[in-house]
Amino acid sequence: MVVSNLEANVEAGSYLSSNGETPFWLRTNQFGAVPDHATAGVLQGTARRNYVFYDSLAGKPRRFDWSAGVSPVGVYNKENKFEFLLPEAHASVRFKRMELYVGRRREVMGLGDSTLSSGFYSVSGNSLPVPKVQIGTVGFTPLKFTGNFLAVHAGFAHGWFNTDYIQGVRLHQKFLYLRLGKKKSKLYLGLNHNVMWAGHSEYLKQHPELAVNGELPSSWSIYPNVVLAFTSKNWFEKNGYGAFDSYRVGNHLGSYDIAFETKLSDYRLFIYHQHPFEDVSSMLFKNIPDGLYGINFKLKPGNVHSGLTLTHLTLEFLSTSDQSGTEFYIPGSKYQGADNYFNHTQYSEGWSYKGRTVGTPFIIPGKDMDQSKLVNPRYFPNNRVHVWYAGAQANAGRALALTLRLSYSRNFGTPGADFDPPRGQFSGVLGAQYRLPGLLPGLKNTSILARVASDRGDIFSPRTGGYIGIRKDW
Repeated sequence: MVVSNLEANVEAGSYLSSNGETPFWLRTNQFGAVPDHATAGVLQGTARRNYVFYDSLAGKPRRFDWSAGVSPVGVYNKENKFEFLLPEAHASVRFKRMELYVGRRREVMGLGDSTLSSGFYSVSGNSLPVPKVQIGTVGFTPLKFTGNFLAVHAGFAHGWFNTDYIQGVRLHQKFLYLRLGKKKSKLYLGLNHNVMWAGHSEYLKQHPELAVNGELPSSWSIYPNVVLAFTSKNWFEKNGYGAFDSYRVGNHLGSYDIAFETKLSDYRLFIYHQHPFEDVSSMLFKNIPDGLYGINFKLKPGNVHSGLTLTHLTLEFLSTSDQSGTEFYIPGSKYQGADNYFNHTQYSEGWSYKGRTVGTPFIIPGKDMDQSKLVNPRYFPNNRVHVWYAGAQANAGRALALTLRLSYSRNFGTPGADFDPPRGQFSGVLGAQYRLPGLLPGLKNTSILARVASDRGDIFSPRTGGYIGIRKDW
C-alpha cells in the first residue's frame, strides 16, 4: 500500500466574546494564529509535504528526501480590519535522520506531553514561530553502536526576531536530548538553551548604561560568548560596552528536562519535569522547586471503544515563585537572585515575540491583563505563579472528539513588586470536533468544530466566548 505524504486542510470560523477579548484558552498555544480580540472571522489553511522514510515501491529506506509546509491565516475583525498571518512557512531537506530546515515551523521545545500540555516552559507554541535556520536530527535517532539503547535528539539554530520595538535582534537556540531504553520503559534527559542577542533601537539611546548609541553588541566575533554563555570583559571594555554586557551578552534562558515513560495495560504513562534557568544561580538549581511538573496517560492504539473513551489525560503543576530568592544581590553569595523570569532590562519586551509570550503562557504580558488592576510597568508584571492544570481528550464513538482544559493559578507579581494579596485566576475551555458522515462526496473528511471558554478571576477581565467553524481535510 502506498501512503501519501501530502496533506492539506482549510478551515473557516468565527470567534465571539462577551467583552470583546478572546478568552485565554481559545488563543493560548495556538502559534499566534488566534486573534486577541473578538468578534473576528478567520480563514486558514495548511498544505504540507512530509518526509517519506521508507519507499514502498522500491522496497527500501529512502535516504534523501525533502519536506515543505505553509499555513496562511486571514483574520477579519469587528473593526473591519484584515490581518494576514503566516505561522508556518518552511522547507527542509534530510539525509537519513539529519535535516536542515529554514523558515517558520510549528514546534515546542522540551520534554513533555506536547499534545495536551498547558505549555512548555521555554518554547510553548504560544507565539508565532520565530523564523530560523536549523540543523539537527529528525526526532530521536537511535545509535546503532549502543544496540539502539541510546537515542539522540539534537538541534542548533540561528533565527531572526524582527520585532517592532527593537530591530536586528537575533536568536540562538540549541537543544540536546537523550533517550535511554528501547522496550517497555525509557528514561529521557536533556536541556535547551535560548538567547536573544544583538539589536538596535531608539529607546536604548536614552539608556547609555545599557547600550552604545542605541546599539547592543552585534559583532559576530562575540558569537562564542553567546553560544557558550561565558564572559569576556576585555572585549567589552575595549569596544566601549559597560558592566551590563560584561556579565553576559544577550538574554539567556532555557530548561533542564527529565522524563520517564513506561507502558501500562491500556495506556502509556509519561512523567516529566522541566527546570527553568535564566542565569548562573538557576543553572545551579538555586531556584528549586521552580519548574513544570507533569504526568500524562495516553491510550494505546487499538483500544478505542464505541462509547465514551478517555484517550489522553494530562495533569500539570507549574511553579515560578522562587526565582533564586527575592533579592538580586544576596549578601555573602557569589550568585544573584530575583531571576525575574522572561523580563530583561535591555530587551524591554523580554521573552516575547509579536506581542505573545514565547514560553509558558502563564507568564502573561501586562497588555493582556485586567488594566484596572495593573501597576507594574514591566512587560511581564506577573512572573511568579503557581498553576494547577488538567487537560483531557475523549472520543464519543468514532465521529465525536472532545477536549477539556482547566487551569487555576495563584499569581504573586514579580520579585520586588508583589501582588498583595496574591491574585487567583480560573480559565477553562471545552471543545468538540464532529466528523460529518461521508454520505455525500463533498462532505468526506469534513468536520464541525465548536469551543466554549471562560475566564474568571483577578488577572483577566471576566469573559466568556466561543468559536464555531468548519474544516475540510485532504
